[in-house]
Amino acid sequence: MSDNSFYIIIDFFVAACGVYVVVQYLLMIKTGKIRQNALLPKDISADHCRDAEGYIKAIGVKQLVFGLAATICGTISLVQDLMGVYNMYLSLASMVVFLVLCVWYGRASKKAIEQFW
Repeated sequence: MSDNSFYIIIDFFVAACGVYVVVQYLLMIKTGKIRQNALLPKDISADHCRDAEGYIKAIGVKQLVFGLAATICGTISLVQDLMGVYNMYLSLASMVVFLVLCVWYGRASKKAIEQFW
């Protein structure tokens, strides 16, 4: 394996998880129901939500933004890894954006769960 194979795996995982989050958002919006596997903590049951519509409105767009950002950031890094081209500023910006949005979404999710469960 090459020296950057670990980074390729991580970047692919981040991009794939971003796609998964976007798909979960689309399914949640289409059905109007919260899916158990839609980024909920293990100890939280989707069936016990007091206001599913309110939760979807509160977290939906944030989930979409987080999923798109993960997909874009992971893809940017993956393309750099596979092409053997490294732009320090692009990599750093991509990483910072992804980490900031991870924290932002985590806080928003926690707040929404406290509000609707």
